[in-house]
Amino acid sequence: MVTIRQMSMADLPLCRHLVEEAGWNQLDTDWLRAMEMQPDGCFVAEVNGVPVATTTTCCFGDVAWIAMVLVDKQMRGRGIAKQLLEHAIAFLDHLKMATIRLDATVFGQSLYQKLGFKDEYEVIRFAGIVNGSFDIRINLNQAQDAGKIAKLDRQITGTHRQAFLQNLLNAVDCPFFEAMEMAEIVGYAGCRQGRNAIQIGPVAAMGSGAGISLLNAVASCFQGKKAYIDIPVQNIQAVSWAESHGFTEQRRFVRMYRGTEIHDFPEQIWASSGPEKG
Repeated sequence: MVTIRQMSMADLPLCRHLVEEAGWNQLDTDWLRAMEMQPDGCFVAEVNGVPVATTTTCCFGDVAWIAMVLVDKQMRGRGIAKQLLEHAIAFLDHLKMATIRLDATVFGQSLYQKLGFKDEYEVIRFAGIVNGSFDIRINLNQAQDAGKIAKLDRQITGTHRQAFLQNLLNAVDCPFFEAMEMAEIVGYAGCRQGRNAIQIGPVAAMGSGAGISLLNAVASCFQGKKAYIDIPVQNIQAVSWAESHGFTEQRRFVRMYRGTEIHDFPEQIWASSGPEKG
């Protein structure tokens, strides 16, 4: 018998186990961020009282994301992920979300399609060891104003993500840069610590000069360390940057939506924040 309940901090051992089992990159801080941003929208599935699966949701205005759909290996193939997704969708529909988005792996794409999700575009995950020299040819500052950054981010992503960006900006162990031209913010770059690697992103910028300089600025902070970077296929210059710096394609996600399609600008997304928040 499957029951679904709200996630709590007491579920962190389960979350940690599922991430390690799947080989994913999330840390406890990522789960805690999800619970902080949407405490009533993070769920655990139990089978006969034993917790075995998770999913999280996060709302940005009338746009929501579903993420962290993980099922214990011994319990897969029993429809638990489908029940969790249906529960999450019902929760978001009750909140009258106009759009629900997610980044699907090849294993989950067909299930999402059956639940009404449509393909948008591919996102490539690159992995590599950060090495080499990184030129910065534009004025960069340590970011401070999440409101101004969020305004630019909304122009590019079509989503109100200020709370999420503020959370990343507040992290003491990861740099967060903003690019300036004529006293205006034209791009920003953040990153996150991960279980397996540094996650470079989100990075968004209005032009190639800012985009490349921001990628260089973040990468230069992690010389000799393993890093992931998720890049929309439309941003050809960002893909070229990753390849020219020794990163290799690890896998692909398909960005999908249900409801109203978002008109974002993936060619200005130099690095996604990861499958959790787009």
